[in-house]
Amino acid sequence: MIKAIIIDLDGTTLPRGWNSISKENQEALEEAGRQGITRVLATGRSVFSFQNALPEGLPIDYMVFSSGAGIMRWNDKRLIGTRELSAEATIEIASMLWEYNINFTIQQPIPDNHHFYYRNTSPLHEDFRRRVENYPGLGTPIQSIQDIRGEATQFLVILDASQIQLHGEIQEKLSGYSVIRSTSPIDNQAIWTEIFAPNVNKGTSCQILLDQLGIRYAECAGLGNDYNDIDFLERCGYPYIVANAPEPLRVKFNNVTNDTDNGLAEFIHTALRL
Repeated sequence: MIKAIIIDLDGTTLPRGWNSISKENQEALEEAGRQGITRVLATGRSVFSFQNALPEGLPIDYMVFSSGAGIMRWNDKRLIGTRELSAEATIEIASMLWEYNINFTIQQPIPDNHHFYYRNTSPLHEDFRRRVENYPGLGTPIQSIQDIRGEATQFLVILDASQIQLHGEIQEKLSGYSVIRSTSPIDNQAIWTEIFAPNVNKGTSCQILLDQLGIRYAECAGLGNDYNDIDFLERCGYPYIVANAPEPLRVKFNNVTNDTDNGLAEFIHTALRL
């Protein structure tokens, strides 16, 4: 029998384009709780972002957020741990990205990582423009590296399909850091390159949490929908992906139905039989 489930948020628990979870998915999460299963939500969102998106009574136990930069106990919102980029690392990464003449954001340390610096050059990617507009008053434009102060949670670079090779270049040049690819939850097309402190990802932070709870990854079932879920899915004893995930992931992991067809509920009912 499994002891925990680890589930992604956008495009998994929260279907794309929806602002609430379905009755079927809610009931499946509640049933997992009644059977003593620890429910971990692993998301790329910040605390500010997911608290504005999720209902207060969402039946989960823990939240791994900002792609693993933070861990929170859900019932009382207590932070269990955070990991940041040092001030020196922040300047190093910003200096490298500046040479590419691309737009990027620098999210401030947790719990204030909804505040950010951003480089605003022309032309602006539409997804980048919408992201800045979605957080009015929280972004500070910078004109040079000297405008940056202090530590950071992460960097975010937004690329279009023609720039996919740039993700690989950034990943190679910043091999000492955690460089994660994901798909934009805003337009579901743009490629997000996220840069964190070394070894920060959903998989390692779930490991930290599971160790505290005395649970092994082999005793976990996981459900995701995108590339930034690979780090925990590859570690889970029972990894699953929704059927509308990118094809390379569908081939790699077990499949359940689409997120909009209650793939989460199907996953949980399957996991409870393991």
